Amino acid sequence: MELFAIEIRTTQWRTMVQWYSAALGMKSSVRSDDDGYALLVGRGWRLAILARDDVDQRNHSTISLAIEVEDLASAQAHIVPLLSDTLAEIESSDEGFLQWAIADPDGNRIKLFQFVTPD
Repeated sequence: MELFAIEIRTTQWRTMVQWYSAALGMKSSVRSDDDGYALLVGRGWRLAILARDDVDQRNHSTISLAIEVEDLASAQAHIVPLLSDTLAEIESSDEGFLQWAIADPDGNRIKLFQFVTPD
């Protein structure tokens, strides 16, 4: 058994597809504007964005993505211009990684992290 993709249902389909493509460098594997469906591919993972008119943001379960990056500072510099919310700082964890928490246009949480080697 293997996870194929994470699905995000949204009323902001075009905005979300553009954001994930621009912010996280995801490539469109399948895209149907008429159906409001896009399968975006990252390195080792897939995200399906589905247009839905009936999404109730107050009651839909919020997802949280954890994405490992090689260079968190570079990822942050690339993504900052695409964010509209107040920015959190990169934090160091006791588990041996740096992390930065952001949100997509629908408010879904995304944690970008980079493992660090102890000095």
